[in-house]
Amino acid sequence: MLQQKTYHIVGGGIAGLTAAWYLKKKYPQVRSVIYEAGEHLGGRAYSYDDKGLDVRLDNAVHAVIRANRFMSAFVNKEEWIAKVPFMDMESGNLDNSFYKHRRHILKSFCNTDAEKIAPSIKKNILRQTFPWNRSRRQVWFSKQDLSQRIINLLAGYADEICLNSRLLKISSQFGLAAQLEFSAGTVDIGADDRVIIALDNLSCSRILDIIPLEHNQIVNIIYRTSQRIFLPDGTPLLGIINGIGDWVFVNGTLLSVVISDYASREEKLSDIAMKIWREVDKIRGVNSGFMPPYKAVCNKNAVVCQDELNNRRRPSDALTKYPNVFIAGDWTMRDYPCCMETAALSALRAVKTAVKSI
Repeated sequence: MLQQKTYHIVGGGIAGLTAAWYLKKKYPQVRSVIYEAGEHLGGRAYSYDDKGLDVRLDNAVHAVIRANRFMSAFVNKEEWIAKVPFMDMESGNLDNSFYKHRRHILKSFCNTDAEKIAPSIKKNILRQTFPWNRSRRQVWFSKQDLSQRIINLLAGYADEICLNSRLLKISSQFGLAAQLEFSAGTVDIGADDRVIIALDNLSCSRILDIIPLEHNQIVNIIYRTSQRIFLPDGTPLLGIINGIGDWVFVNGTLLSVVISDYASREEKLSDIAMKIWREVDKIRGVNSGFMPPYKAVCNKNAVVCQDELNNRRRPSDALTKYPNVFIAGDWTMRDYPCCMETAALSALRAVKTAVKSI
C-alpha cells in the first residue's frame, strides 16, 4: 500500500497532465501538483483568443489518428475522417492513397524529411498505421477546441495547479533532489515525494544533465475568410504534394495550412502567406481578388529533429541523475515519433518508473 505522498509534476503540457491523470486513476491516495511556467496549460497544444483575427484559435492544428489508443479516446465516433485526399500541385491529380504518400505522411508525423527519419521510428509508425484496417488510419484534427476538449479535461485530475511557476533549479542533498526552486518560490521535496519533469528538451537540458537536441521548424498559417471555403471532394483535410504547404485544414471560415520541417529561409512570412493563398486558389480552381486576414507563425523549436543522430541521443528510460526525479515528454521516448500520443505514453512510463522506485 502506497503511503500518502506528493508527485511534483513540472510542466503542464500533454505529458504532465497525463501523468496527473494516470496517478489519479491508479493511485488516488497520491497528491499531484502541476507547476506550469506560463499562464495557461497545454504546452504546445492549447486554445486561445486571438485579437488579430478576433476568433478563438488553437496554437497550431493538431491531428490524431485512430491508431493512437490514448488520444483517440478524446474523439467522438462520428468525428473521424475516413478518406484523406492528396493533391499533386504539379499534375493536378487527386487521390487518397495513404501508402502512395507514406513519405509525405512520415514527414508530417516527425516534422523531419522522410529520408532522414531514423529507421526505428519509421518502423514504429508504419507498423502502427499501415498493417491495420482502414479504420485505424482515420484522422481527426483540432478545430479551435484543444483546451476545452483535451487540456481542461486532463487538468481536472490534478490536485493542485500552479501557473507562472518556472523551474529555475533543482537543489540536492545526499544525492536526492531536495528542493525545487521556482520563479514563484521554493518547494521542499518530502522523503516519499517524487518529481516528474515534463518539460521540452531545451528547458530540461538547462535543469538536468540532458543533451540539447536539434529541432526543426513548423510554419502555421491561418486565414479567416468571409465565407466557408470548400476543398475538393468536400473534405475538410487535404494533403498537398509538390507544393509549398503540406496540409490544408478547413473549419468553418478558418482555413489553416501547415508547412512541416520548414527550412530556415530569409523569406518573410507575409510573402509565404501570399504564395500559400495562391496555392489554395489553385487547389480550389479559383482566382481570388484578395488575400483574407491571416496569422502566420513560425515555431523555430517546434519538434525535435528525428534523424538517427538525434534519436540515439534521446533518453532510453525515464531515469535522471536523481533517484527521485523522472522525465517525461515526447522527446524522451527513443524510437517513437514526437506527438501527443507519445507524450502521453512517456507520462505513463515516468509514473510507472517512479512508483517502482519506492
